[in-house]
Amino acid sequence: MASVRVLQEIRIFPSPPLPAQPPQALSFLDAMWLQNSQPVERLFFYNFPHPTSDFIDHNLPILTKSLSLTLRHFYPLAGSIRTSPDSDNRFEIVYEEGDSVSFIVAEFTGDDFGNISGRHPRSFKNLRLLVPKLASSSYGFIYSPLSIQITVFQNQGLSIGFTINHAVCDGYGSMQFLRSWAAACRSAKPTLDDICPPFLDRSVIIDTHGIRQKIFDATRQFKEILKKEGSFPFSDSNLVSATFTLNKNHILRLKEHVRTKQVEEGKPSYHLSAFVVTCAYVWRCLVKARGYDGDIKLCLGSPVDWRSRMRPPIPSNYFGNCLGTFLAELKAVQMLGKDGIEVAAMEIGKSIDGLKGKDLGEILEAGIDKYLELAGRRLLSIAGSPKFRVYDANFGWGRPVKVEVTSIVGMGAMSLAESREEEGGMEIGLILSEEEMNKFGRNFATGLLDM
Repeated sequence: MASVRVLQEIRIFPSPPLPAQPPQALSFLDAMWLQNSQPVERLFFYNFPHPTSDFIDHNLPILTKSLSLTLRHFYPLAGSIRTSPDSDNRFEIVYEEGDSVSFIVAEFTGDDFGNISGRHPRSFKNLRLLVPKLASSSYGFIYSPLSIQITVFQNQGLSIGFTINHAVCDGYGSMQFLRSWAAACRSAKPTLDDICPPFLDRSVIIDTHGIRQKIFDATRQFKEILKKEGSFPFSDSNLVSATFTLNKNHILRLKEHVRTKQVEEGKPSYHLSAFVVTCAYVWRCLVKARGYDGDIKLCLGSPVDWRSRMRPPIPSNYFGNCLGTFLAELKAVQMLGKDGIEVAAMEIGKSIDGLKGKDLGEILEAGIDKYLELAGRRLLSIAGSPKFRVYDANFGWGRPVKVEVTSIVGMGAMSLAESREEEGGMEIGLILSEEEMNKFGRNFATGLLDM
């Protein structure tokens, strides 16, 4: 039986020591994630063919030192999220001198590193052993932003597990932190100068449409609806995790099929990208695996980074949440037709094009009612992005051999990342029951043969 033995539990403090900082009020884009979002969990697997003692003696000191330096710039991750003194529905990040991040060092036994870091379907239960839990408070609404766990597979490899409260930052922010830490760790003698500081001023995010309260109320409703519908069985030992890849040629062929369909039907040339055709292809494979048919309504939704779309512009290194969203809707019968992939791609592209020129508040206000309508229904959401460049996270042992997003289990989502092996390819991560994963895998493989 697989198990994890904790070797050390460490608290990592910002270094040089940092005095208390003024509280940062969460923007309305941050606070919306507190109500109905579970923490974001990522696992990075690295080859490390050395004894655990070597890691502890030689690698752990540089990891913790570089993390301390990185937290000096990213100090909100060492603080806490709590309700503001003057309001029950407003929150702030508070950093006080002496705040720190939980850092666990553990050793794994009972499964082979090559198996657990593979791409084939394998036990999700074992993967969860590598994921740290956020510290919880026994009093009031106090949330911990970050926990880290490094798990060593003796003479084989190691994993670095991150659990981050989504209210602190979005995926772009968390990867900005991770890349900064990795860069400092690669340096022979890391200093603060090795780390690019983030832009921390959350006041640049302005609620132009006055929808903070509407979002706060809607997220509560969303959570209640999901409770009534029944939560996803993420504790089920039958769940498996697997990764599928579309290579560059697959994506080029999918794009060509979509362009041909657009010309045949005289449709406009909607946004068409590797992201669009990958989502369309996976969406259809899942619809078939789940046996949906007829006029059943199906939806695909994804967050959209809004930093470059903000007016006035905000710095690209803004550390916080700055996400819009889009939704694409189709009936199962449309997805299952012989041109289902092309139809899905055009609908996704059309939805993305619909964001052009829109204000973020306008997009979110329109999306709130739609998400409430879809709560508990057949909604496939997207976690991650190929733009995150997760395989560039090199701490000094080379690129990761695998990256996983384990938190998709509670979201009914799929994860997306750039392909590790080929520029222009895409990796898709799923966590499903073993039966459903087998059906999806057959659909995925057969579809590629039919291209």
